[in-house]
Amino acid sequence: MSLINTWGAALDNNFVAREDLSKYNLGATVKCIDEDKDFLTCQYDKETVRILKKGWTERKAPDFDWGTSVKIKSKNITAKVELICWHYNEERYFYHLVAENGKKLSKRYYTEELEKDR
Repeated sequence: MSLINTWGAALDNNFVAREDLSKYNLGATVKCIDEDKDFLTCQYDKETVRILKKGWTERKAPDFDWGTSVKIKSKNITAKVELICWHYNEERYFYHLVAENGKKLSKRYYTEELEKDR
């Protein structure tokens, strides 16, 4: 069974290719875009990282992808998704956003607080 187009993370840094360690934050959600015998090539925003298959933990797909324009429902502010994170205790995604003016927003936002900007 192919893992291409699945979402997940490396179980720990020992499963991330040595040359990619500086590009990957442990636990960050990535999308598998290619696979070979032992490794998965995964998209991490604009970067790619290689993760050993045996160290891959699959997650459901997030509701928003990197760069998606979203509207914060409570504030009527438009922003873009910068980082997709996984809340381990709650087992759900939250997002870090960048406002239209380029300023990073300090609050984390959950799916139900956002909607796709039209």
